[in-house]
Amino acid sequence: AEANSVREKDKILVKGLFRNFYNKKLNVGIGFQRAYGAILPGDYFDLIKLPDGNYLFIFADISGHGLPAYTTLIRLRSAVTISIKEIKRIYDKTSTLDTHFLVKDISTRFTDIMDDSNSHDFASVNFTFIKNDGDMFHLRFYNRGMLFPIIMRKFKGELKDIYNLNDEEKGWEPLKGHLLGSDVRKLLKEKYLETPHCDFTLYEGDSILFFSDGITEAYNKSDPLNDFSEKRLEQFLMENYNLAPQVIIHELFNLVYQFIGCPEQQKDDMTAVLIDFPGVRN
Repeated sequence: AEANSVREKDKILVKGLFRNFYNKKLNVGIGFQRAYGAILPGDYFDLIKLPDGNYLFIFADISGHGLPAYTTLIRLRSAVTISIKEIKRIYDKTSTLDTHFLVKDISTRFTDIMDDSNSHDFASVNFTFIKNDGDMFHLRFYNRGMLFPIIMRKFKGELKDIYNLNDEEKGWEPLKGHLLGSDVRKLLKEKYLETPHCDFTLYEGDSILFFSDGITEAYNKSDPLNDFSEKRLEQFLMENYNLAPQVIIHELFNLVYQFIGCPEQQKDDMTAVLIDFPGVRN
């Protein structure tokens, strides 16, 4: 009950931050559901205002589910908290903020904690730095084995295109680093902390959906080789893009449950965050 309370408070906090995002009121839809039978969740998201006035959105999927996954989630949050304090200290002295250093610092601290805990679990994390420039939002992704989001490009309220950033197309290359975990670091050694970044620009009017693989890999017991898939997710977004973000998330979860047949068939945590950047470009 306490864990659920924390997640609900996180949801309210993140929505509140987006409503005062660069003095722009963004609409946000958030949904999360634990794997069936799990007491605690293993997915994690957070929006952090950085000392330079820009933002970091963290979206993560912890291996497994239940208490072990939630324990790893807490370790990741601890690493993030410590690293953010350190980057604030550095910024106060230098007035500079190195996004690569911050990702490296979080990754190192988290892996050290996992080492000290003798844990063999791991985390997939997408660190998304957001910088506003007029009607544009420059996104820089440092992806450690996580799914990239899907972009809905809209103009005057009409859907013009969909970018699934997990696909290499339209000049986009989805660069990724490795999973975060003690065993992975032992295997890769000095290459472990190498995290390539890739950039994408959003415009006011666009929407972005972050989602965990618990949604796209959901399957029906009678047809386990046929999962919900990213293609079904894209089709759903094309058909429902004009709804409010929270309504879209609600309908998405209903569709997934309809697809898998029954709640007992949900084998993984499901989390989705849809951010709508309002505004009309001329």
